[in-house]
Amino acid sequence: MALDAGIIAGIVVGIIIGIITIIIVITILVHNMVVVPPNEAHVVVSKTKKNVYNGQGRYYFFRLYHRRIILPKEVIDVDIPDIRLHDMDNLPLVVRISCKVQIKNPIKAAESFGRDVYETLRRIVDDTVQSSARTICMQKPILTIMREREVIEDGIYSSLTGSFVKLGLEPIIFDIKDIKDDDDSTVIRDLERVKSAELDKNARIAEAQNEGKAKEIEIEKDKFVAIQSEELVQKQMRVKELKIKREAEIEREKELVLANAKAESKMIEAEAEAKSIQLKAEAEAAGIRAKAKALEEYNQAGEEGLKMKALELIVEGMIQSSKEIAVGLKQNSKVIIMGGGNHGSNSLMNLIPMAEFVKESGIIKNIVKQFRTTEV
Repeated sequence: MALDAGIIAGIVVGIIIGIITIIIVITILVHNMVVVPPNEAHVVVSKTKKNVYNGQGRYYFFRLYHRRIILPKEVIDVDIPDIRLHDMDNLPLVVRISCKVQIKNPIKAAESFGRDVYETLRRIVDDTVQSSARTICMQKPILTIMREREVIEDGIYSSLTGSFVKLGLEPIIFDIKDIKDDDDSTVIRDLERVKSAELDKNARIAEAQNEGKAKEIEIEKDKFVAIQSEELVQKQMRVKELKIKREAEIEREKELVLANAKAESKMIEAEAEAKSIQLKAEAEAAGIRAKAKALEEYNQAGEEGLKMKALELIVEGMIQSSKEIAVGLKQNSKVIIMGGGNHGSNSLMNLIPMAEFVKESGIIKNIVKQFRTTEV
């Protein structure tokens, strides 16, 4: 029984020791486990290898076995003091530069800066920037440095990039904040005064030139306005002349239309009157012929028959004359009517009734005698 109790006691003690050992091991592991913050990069060095842990990693760190360098991942603003430089003509100037860098290769940065990262990084960056600035500025005159600041910045930035890559760094922002005279120099101020005087001179010249151009433009404008006014007046006169000419043409056309209408009306009236005369003459001639025929039938020829024959010849001549008069009236737009008044239209009609007068006056007898003499 005593033996069994000793065994049990030994087992219990062993279990207790094991539990304590496990607790100690777990405590040591938990205590030495490192979770890397997002803004840091940890370079852990052992005898055989180098490991980099960033914000997504965790590791166990044992001080007796490992060496560790903690590097910042954020952008580091390096405060660089004013840099005293000289241009290609050895004129002094002071440049104030702002430079911001970031660690891109933690292993190279750890090898370059060691444990005192911030102080060593600022010192190395300061030296590198000053060296690059001197190299670039000594290749340019001071006026070019002042005027082409961006070109100088690009040159220094390009020079820094190659040097920073070797250190595991990357320049993020680099710019020249100010360029000024050194304490014992007035070069830049003198250049600024010269430039100011030159600008003032150029401004006065430009102002005079602009004033002269303005006067020329004003003169040209006045000429243009005068020409436009003259052309407008001439155009208005031409329009007025065309209007007067057109009105005259319209008036002439109107008079011509009225004259043609009046002449046509007179021709129609004359034609109607001639036709009326012709019809009346033909009617009276037909009556005379009928009377002569009747007389011939009662007297059976003889002297009276000859008289009627002569009368018929006279009447036919008068009818032919009236026809010719009617044709003349039709072809001529101007009719001259003798006698005037309302009796003018009856003058031609009176030619036919004259046959009766000729018959009764004895003229027919003379004609008959002449006719007989001619036959004998």
